[in-house]
Amino acid sequence: GGSAPITTSTELAADAVKAFLAKFDASLATTIPASGAVALVLNDACSLNNGFSKALGIADYDADPLRVASRQFDIGSTRSNITVLADRSTTNADGSTRRELDVEYVINYVDGSKGERATQTLISGSSAGSTMADKSVCAVAENKADWRFFGNREVVNTFVTANNERRQRTALATGLPLATEVVYSKFLTFGVQDPGNVATYAIITGPGLSYATSGQPGSLKLMSPRLLRTAPELANKRGHFVDWKDTDSFRFCSNAAGTNSAPAETVNCAVDGSSPVNNWGRFDNPSGTALDTFFATLNINAGAVYTISVYNDDGWKTVNGQAGKVPFATYTTTLVNAPLSAAALAGASPATDLFGRVATSTMTPAQVATAILGKGTYSEDLTWSLPGSMPDGRKLAMNGLNLFEQGFASAGPAFNPASRQFYQSFPAMGAITGTLVAPAAVPALVTPTYVETQLAYTNRNGNNVRSIRTWQ
Repeated sequence: GGSAPITTSTELAADAVKAFLAKFDASLATTIPASGAVALVLNDACSLNNGFSKALGIADYDADPLRVASRQFDIGSTRSNITVLADRSTTNADGSTRRELDVEYVINYVDGSKGERATQTLISGSSAGSTMADKSVCAVAENKADWRFFGNREVVNTFVTANNERRQRTALATGLPLATEVVYSKFLTFGVQDPGNVATYAIITGPGLSYATSGQPGSLKLMSPRLLRTAPELANKRGHFVDWKDTDSFRFCSNAAGTNSAPAETVNCAVDGSSPVNNWGRFDNPSGTALDTFFATLNINAGAVYTISVYNDDGWKTVNGQAGKVPFATYTTTLVNAPLSAAALAGASPATDLFGRVATSTMTPAQVATAILGKGTYSEDLTWSLPGSMPDGRKLAMNGLNLFEQGFASAGPAFNPASRQFYQSFPAMGAITGTLVAPAAVPALVTPTYVETQLAYTNRNGNNVRSIRTWQ
């Protein structure tokens, strides 16, 4: 030890961060990186952020042809209100030195939206000895004075977001509106994503997670999508979709009745499978006021803290199998903002609510229904209205014009195994027109049963506001 060169920056922390983030801003001034290697060029070789190593991040970026399009809103973004939260200088086991800076800042987007409390950790010096998602030691350490993104060192990505949705529903069989055509939902989404495939299930505890004990800590058990796709025990069980992606979020285990609200200690994941969703709240109500009244009974408020423990053992195979097991990792995640007032968003009527809504299409709902059932490709040119002013005053930014479809992956009669696909497109900032292209159904999709198109908006601070058309 002691022989490694001292290459750690001695700059003032505030000056170092300002210069580094200005360099990052410059890389996005006019374009989006065309490859993962370029996109992550400022990352340390041992960076680990939300389960993504640098190598995984590059591979993920390059594997998705929509990755560049999905980041078009980053063009011209700048970082301001920079605060240094921590400044650590340490000596590694091999005698090399490192310095880490935890920083917080505001991201200012060209469309006027803001990411209010973005955080990053930077490193200067040597990343030798850094632990990666699988708890191995990074084999490609860097040692240089230049600052790099180091990541939050978390082995999975965990998050909770607040959601308001408007659904305009059509019968897939007939193309006609359902009896209650427009309904609203208000809910949280709990995300656990495991790009490194290091976990098998997770337990979430926190306020409002039990309808029976409102406001008290409850718990939910979630399954890895990798296991839902591949585990023999889960074959043909609820939640067995043949095309789950490893990077999809974990899904709630069900109880025998197919309910998603059962406590983690009571569910039998291996027998009863999982929900296809990871959403928690109230759904498909024609009254925004009724949604607000119900949601208030959960006592879920901004600042609510949820503990997410991820495991890499077989505790998912038995009821309460997590008891006595040691989590692979445990994190807390905070609900930054609660879902918005459903009554305010719903307004006086579906024709005047605050959601963005499809105004015109080159296909009728009945024509879309026929195309869905035919499983061939189709496209419709759409125009839509922009969302109105939100009750919290934050500006909404478009997050995608999306398509989701699911259905039987066999001849039946049981629904599972099933098939699901999610397609995204990214109209330009402020767009009110676009073309929704539905590719031909994947071979696994034998019989379509549900399709939705989404106008997705976000305030970039944990609130999503979506307007959805469904065929079901």
